[in-house]
Amino acid sequence: MNSEDLFELKLTGPETDEPIGIRFMIRSVESDAVKRVARQHADRFLASPKKKLTSGKLEAEFLDKAAAAIASWDWGDHDWKGEKPELTPEKAREVVEEAPFIYDQVVKASEDRANFTKSLGKPLPKP
Repeated sequence: MNSEDLFELKLTGPETDEPIGIRFMIRSVESDAVKRVARQHADRFLASPKKKLTSGKLEAEFLDKAAAAIASWDWGDHDWKGEKPELTPEKAREVVEEAPFIYDQVVKASEDRANFTKSLGKPLPKP
């Protein structure tokens, strides 16, 4: 597996499971970009004198990691709040926070190792 490979996610509608014409290129949860976000959250937690983990802090980390997993996007004929959004960390965070069906699909695609495994042409040796 190459953790820096990208996976093309064709978003599906929340009720139909049919492609809606929006494509995201997704990074693996094991990519450097996503791991960097997790490390930043851990560093902030460890630097805090109270070291109190709250559900809000966990939710923020999950949303930030999902946003970091989006390497690029193509909204096709769709828009976000009346515009064709430019991909920025802030805009990606907004999208995954405000559209749970997108968050769910991004996380699932990012965490599925099979999406980032290219066929080696021969079976892997048994451990």
